[in-house]
Amino acid sequence: MNAKYVLTSRCLDQGVLFLTYSLRQHLAGLEQVRFVDEEGEGYEARVNWGLGVVEGLGPYFTKKRLQPNEVLLLSFQKEVVRIEALSRGRGRRSHLEASAQKGPRSASKEEADREADSKSESAPSAGPGLGLEGNPKKVVRVTPYPREVLFPQGARPTPPAVTEDLARLGFLFTEGGPPWVYQAHLGRRTLLLALLRHGEEGDLAPWRAKGALAATLAPESLRQEVEEPLLTPEGLKRLLALKVRFPISALDLERLLKEGRLDLESVEALEDRLALELAGRGAFASLLLLLAKHRMGEVFLLSDLEAEALEEGLLPETVRQGVETLAQPPFVLLKRLSPGEFLLQQEVEVALDELASFAQTLKARLRRVEGPA
Repeated sequence: MNAKYVLTSRCLDQGVLFLTYSLRQHLAGLEQVRFVDEEGEGYEARVNWGLGVVEGLGPYFTKKRLQPNEVLLLSFQKEVVRIEALSRGRGRRSHLEASAQKGPRSASKEEADREADSKSESAPSAGPGLGLEGNPKKVVRVTPYPREVLFPQGARPTPPAVTEDLARLGFLFTEGGPPWVYQAHLGRRTLLLALLRHGEEGDLAPWRAKGALAATLAPESLRQEVEEPLLTPEGLKRLLALKVRFPISALDLERLLKEGRLDLESVEALEDRLALELAGRGAFASLLLLLAKHRMGEVFLLSDLEAEALEEGLLPETVRQGVETLAQPPFVLLKRLSPGEFLLQQEVEVALDELASFAQTLKARLRRVEGPA
């Protein structure tokens, strides 16, 4: 599974990566991680869950002379993370900019140098009485290695483009293919998903035997030509778009695939059902599902929660309003420790059970107060 990370000045100053929602998923349960860079050099890093950072990457930042807003590509393989700086054209751009600033004078100088080289090659060899100026200039030409030689793993088949979208539903890429295998950890349950792109050679039967969800990945234009179960990229993106208004999880994907297909038509039907069930309360429900991924007793910053929510399609304003509501009765799910810092006092499921009990008690009380008409 791959993920992109945009560096900030704080990352570079402290030599850390901040634990975004994606990093938290990939590094869940780990304390020590080994990063391996493009040249195969390793860096021992520590996942500091208390501070919300991965420490120990300062030497890599220094080695690559990285700057803010440059992008890192992270490839997760259990306790090993391959790291690559994607914004690697800075040196070439600087060289071109420098050449442009020199202008015509530099071009003239290069022509003069070439002319001198030509004269040197045609002139007779200099005798011992001549100085160094009599020796012809030595021209060295370097042919760079192709990227495939430096990074042979790049020649392997690449995972489907839907990998990033599946990660937003909790399915993390675990095994190269074809077939391409993903896992979603849901507490006591773990969902396996095996995908095979339309036209790709591979066998889904062994994965079905293991109880995995198995489907063919094909665009909507080929929907009628592919046997079920079917997953279309367009349908998956539509499902993710629902997360802005409704609580959507890996279980919804499971349900749709078990029904035969996850495409635009099936997702639209799901949207209609959710609209009836949760009318107007979808964003708040999505926030509760987001908080349910945190542990009871965990302290978090509102800014971090807003960043996580953005990946789920929730606006920061929605998160701020929801947090204020959940910190007040009758919820009291959260406790404010300082401005922008909160404690998760209960598990979300327990808090909802208590709220339901409170509602039932209040409802019974209202009946006694109102009495018979």
